[in-house]
Amino acid sequence: MTNLQDNPSLHGNCLLVNEIGVLILGEPASGKTGLAFSMINSGRGTLVADDQVIIERVHKILMAQPPEALQGLMQIHGIGIVTFDYLAPVPLHLIVELVRHAEVPLVPEKSEKEIQGLSLPLLKLAGHDASSADKLWLATDLLKKEMLFNG
Repeated sequence: MTNLQDNPSLHGNCLLVNEIGVLILGEPASGKTGLAFSMINSGRGTLVADDQVIIERVHKILMAQPPEALQGLMQIHGIGIVTFDYLAPVPLHLIVELVRHAEVPLVPEKSEKEIQGLSLPLLKLAGHDASSADKLWLATDLLKKEMLFNG
């Protein structure tokens, strides 16, 4: 069993979207769980972790999983705690930072965020925009084709 104190835990959500491990970060109430729920509810995402994500570096890969007590659980505002199928651990490929709509660049330049000495592509989206789930799906598709940030 992994000692959770040995692995840093981040406040965020994690999904597997289009075979891409996606870490969703943002301020409280920025829409992290709402975006994750939209992806899961539409059949385009699988839950890895809600609220707390344990990140472990394994050689040159960052692996994500939920704390044991939160496996398969998601707290949905207005509904409560709901159980979902989940998959863990998964390798991370993309970090999405949820920001205010005005902070989302029209044509983003290539950006990265470092976690435990490894850099992953960073995409800024507005968590409460109705199109954010579609944009996340498109971003994972472009990342698979190595076309993300080729605006």
